[in-house]
Formats: sequence, C-alpha cells, structure tokens
Amino acid sequence: MKNKKCMGCRKESCDGCSLSPAVKIKTSKETVGEGVFLPEDEGLSGLGIAFDVGTTTIAAMLWDLKERRQLAVRSSVNPQRAAGSDVISRIAYAGKSRENACHLQDLLVRKMDELARDMTQLPVSRVSVVGNTAMCEILLGLSLEGLSGAPFHKEYRGTAERRGSELGFSFLAGAQVLVLPSIEGYVGADALAVYTWVRHQDGRSNVLAVDIGTNGEVLLLGQKNIYACSTAAGPALEGAAVRQGMGAVPGAVESVALSGSFPRQDLFCRTIGDAPPKGICGSGLVDALAVLAKARVIDAGGYLPDTGEARKRGAPELICRRLDAHEGENRILLTNPEHPVFLTAGDIRQLQLAKGAVRAGIEVLLDREGIRGEDLEHIYLAGAFGSYINIQSALAVGLLPKVPAERITHTGNCAGQGAVMALFSQRVVKEMEEEAFGISHVELAGQELFQELFVRYMGF
Repeated sequence: MKNKKCMGCRKESCDGCSLSPAVKIKTSKETVGEGVFLPEDEGLSGLGIAFDVGTTTIAAMLWDLKERRQLAVRSSVNPQRAAGSDVISRIAYAGKSRENACHLQDLLVRKMDELARDMTQLPVSRVSVVGNTAMCEILLGLSLEGLSGAPFHKEYRGTAERRGSELGFSFLAGAQVLVLPSIEGYVGADALAVYTWVRHQDGRSNVLAVDIGTNGEVLLLGQKNIYACSTAAGPALEGAAVRQGMGAVPGAVESVALSGSFPRQDLFCRTIGDAPPKGICGSGLVDALAVLAKARVIDAGGYLPDTGEARKRGAPELICRRLDAHEGENRILLTNPEHPVFLTAGDIRQLQLAKGAVRAGIEVLLDREGIRGEDLEHIYLAGAFGSYINIQSALAVGLLPKVPAERITHTGNCAGQGAVMALFSQRVVKEMEEEAFGISHVELAGQELFQELFVRYMGF
C-alpha cells in the first residue's frame, strides 16, 4: 500500500493491519471514547466484554461479537479501595497474608461478575481485560512480590488465558478470559492498550500519550525508540485524596473560571448536570489551580494565603473574601455559601504532588529520546480525567509541555478501546504481545533526574 494511507492504521506504508476505519459508537467518554477501530471479522459469535480495571474505577463494555455492535456499558468504583486508594497500599495489604491477596481477588471478581450480569442475562463467550500490572496480577491470583520493591517486575509474560471458572467467576465462569500483556513494572496492560490504539490512530513520530489516573502512564512514540513509564500520580487528579473531591458525577464542580473584570473579578463554577455543588472532580481541580494562580491567590510555590496576604499580593477583593481558615488550615470557598465546596491548602499540595509526578515522568522520556516538549507532534490525553480536563488549564499549571493547544486531543478511554480491539481479534492480541517487548520501560524510582524534575514541576 504505497503512497496511500491505510484506512485502518493511517500509516503511509502498511502490509495490512486488518483494521477497518473507525466505527463511531454512541457511548460516554468514560468508557470507550468517541470511536473505536474494529478489526476485520474473525468469525466470532456470541457476546464479549472488554474490561478496563483501574485502581479507582472499573469500566465494562458489552459487545455483540457477530454483529460487531456495542450493546451496553457499565462502570463502578473498584471495591478494593477499602484496602487503600492507591496501588502501593493494596500491594502492601496483599503482602501481609495469602488471605488478604485472595480477598482482593475475590472483591475484583465479584464486581466484574456483577457488572457483566447487570448488562446481560445471556452467556458471555469471550472477555478481554486490561489494567495496571497490579490489578492484572491480583485478578490472576499471582504474587505481587515483584511490585513491592525496586527493581519492579511483573509475574506473567504475554497474554494470560484462563477460563472464567479458574479465576473464581460465577456469571462469567464459562467465558474465555484474556488478561492482556503488561509492559513491565507498573506499566501495565492498560498502557499497552493505549499504545495499540495510538499506533493505529496516528502513524507519526514524536507522539505523546498520557493516561492520567491514580497511576499516570506516559508513552512516547519517538523517532528512535518507544518509551513508557508509570508515575505515582496518586488519586488526587481523579478527585480522591481531596477533602471534597469526588468523581465526575452530577453535582461535581467540573470547571472553575474568573468572571467579571479586575478588580471586580470573582470565581464562577459549573457543575456536571448543572446540579447543586456537592464536591469537585479532577477537571475542576486543575481549573481551580490555574485560576487561583492567574488571580495571584496562590504563589509559584502553591502557598494558599489568608485574606490579608492575598490582598497584599493584589488578588481581586471578591476572591480575597472567599479565604478563611478552618481547623488551622487555610482554605478558599469555590462555590456559593448555600452549597459550599472548599479547596484547602492540603488539597493544593496533593495536586502539586500529582502534577509534579506526571510532568516529571513526561520530561524524563523526552530526555531519553533527546527531544524537547515543543518537538512533540501531538499529545493524546487518555482516561476519564483526560477526557474532561481543560487543555488551557493543563498547560497553564504546567501539567503538560508547552505545545500549541491544537496539538492536544482528548481521546476518552484509550485503554478500553485497546481492550475492545483485542476482544475482536486474536491478531491484535498477538500484536500486543510482540509490541510489549519493543517498548523501552523507564523505571523512575531512584532516578536523580526524575527527583530534580519532580521538585521543579510541583510549582507554577
């Protein structure tokens, strides 16, 4: 196929990727995004489910394999959160006893069964699963010892194929379950699925894919090599670890802006569904940081002042009046007093830690390839958080390298899209297995450059 772009992978030269053009499907951005590439028909029939098992959220997508049609989507909070909001906490919990490890597996299996049963009462023949390395190993009942300390390594290679009954499933007992390959360490099958989607979507070099969740996975498709790393972003950017943080549900503050003209500027918030404010989600948090920095409320170090200090900085009077102290901690009222949503100094610190980790991971990969942020052809923002974040705010707070906004695209759940591709095609599964070995895993733990960049990018 010379001098003509392949309709599947969009590359100029291709020996036949077997992918058809993108099929638009009506679904939410939290599940599989705006569209997904479906591989050529391999004669599958029955029902299939693609699972994206995140540390915070589990997404499930039900497909008619013969008709190649999506039938339903579901998502739920990962019930393992009772053992800790982050991966490290769950690894520590599992490491205490075999009973604890089995408990985490049982929680996951039961929830996946529940989501499947909620979508259909008919038998499911095929299941594909992506997730970070820890989630995949917990599902498979494997030891997490390799993830408990540096040098981190995974416990399974290639695709792990099991019958549902072998993993303890009830409703999905008869299904063929494919736990897709991880790359290495904390860079799991979800990151590989993101890479698979991006590779078929964009044939250019110097392309960055960032999947921001509790774990921030970063992939750089450079001219020389392909790099991947995982940053311990923590749950703050998903609305957790924040006093009034919450998921992207009705009532969550999803955007924060400045209204009016200086010096009469004030904060204006919009909630999901225009419902009364209940809390704030990740996109709103990033907006809040950008707005507060622009209004001279927080300084370059992220310090949240009291009213008097903010006035001395020249912050607008109406915003200064929103500042107070509660239980010895400075905070700012973002919404109206009738439905108060506050952002505290501690919340800002958590967001700084998350932002610093993600940006430092990006810069380490750019350094490995020998390029700068401005050399990037495109940036794809994946995941539920990446679907809603205001690009200008992300650039303003330094979460992303400074590139023209038109080079940045929200992609929805790329990991889920990759899982769907694998659900339909054994060829895609084999491609993922091969590609996992071609990606250079960059371990950030203990790297002086990462630590230096982390401190630098915590500020504004």
